[in-house]
Amino acid sequence: MVLEANRAQPEPGVSIMRGKDGELPMVAMSISGEDSSGDLLRQEQRESFRYGLMTPFRGQTRTYSIKTLRSGAEHGFVEKIGDCNFKVISEYAFLTATIDRLYRSVYPGRATRNPELTTKRILQSLSHPRTILELILYGEEPVGYGIFPRLDIGGEPVLYSSRAILPEHIQEGLGTHILGRAIVQHRRESARRRPLHNGFLMTQRWESIKSLEGLKERDLVEKIQPIDEPFDEEGAKLLFIVHSQVRVNSRGIESTGRSRRELIEVGLNENLEIPKDGTRGSEIFHKIVNRPPEGAGVNLYDGDVVYVRFIIPEATEAEAISGK
Repeated sequence: MVLEANRAQPEPGVSIMRGKDGELPMVAMSISGEDSSGDLLRQEQRESFRYGLMTPFRGQTRTYSIKTLRSGAEHGFVEKIGDCNFKVISEYAFLTATIDRLYRSVYPGRATRNPELTTKRILQSLSHPRTILELILYGEEPVGYGIFPRLDIGGEPVLYSSRAILPEHIQEGLGTHILGRAIVQHRRESARRRPLHNGFLMTQRWESIKSLEGLKERDLVEKIQPIDEPFDEEGAKLLFIVHSQVRVNSRGIESTGRSRRELIEVGLNENLEIPKDGTRGSEIFHKIVNRPPEGAGVNLYDGDVVYVRFIIPEATEAEAISGK
């Protein structure tokens, strides 16, 4: 069953209300319509997460399970209809509620200041076809996720990365791990058709870019624009198209990668940390905030973000052979 987010009746676990402006659906999702901490929750969670591959990951201090879930080729885990309307697919209602809860826990400031825009961010992130969703579990408790759609840019596959991890688990290496997994999986799947060479993410945080540098050490990323070098002609063309497909509130994109006022509801990312001078983190941070040509010119207090392109090397022969 498909729930129309702008006018459907609520079902257990998903309460759907019309937004104040009558256009943007405001979806207040609880984990369960009844007992959110008892047997019903665990049963609903097992039912929702019964598909997909579960693999262990040993972090710096803890062991996690990573659940890999995939959307279809025609729509995402929710279906986007126009700019502001979405259909929540009942098969994925509990999963959508889980992502909603995690996002609002990781980013409480924006969820409080503009709940409607937060709802749109969550639903849009889940609306792309060909999405790999990596759900991070500590014990049976979801503590983070990565959403990795493979966008179609004029026949060219482009990976987009969106990750959110609860603060107490952020130093375990999870973000780098799940992005690396997504690159390998998407690269393998696209190898026999159009090779995957490009990925993008948007961020204010230097740590997101540092994780890409960690993937360079594993030969999963070759170059990072505009950190290693400015956007080249191909990168700039992809930048503007990717921005048009994933933006939610941005006032525009510049050739430096600066997306203006995307996070206007909070300005500074709630989890932003200023790195110590003389560190690699500080070098990356200045690449984000310094004025061109030294940096992207991001104004953090205005809610600007930087779009980052990471160039992906060719798949190995083994990946190409096993690609679907």
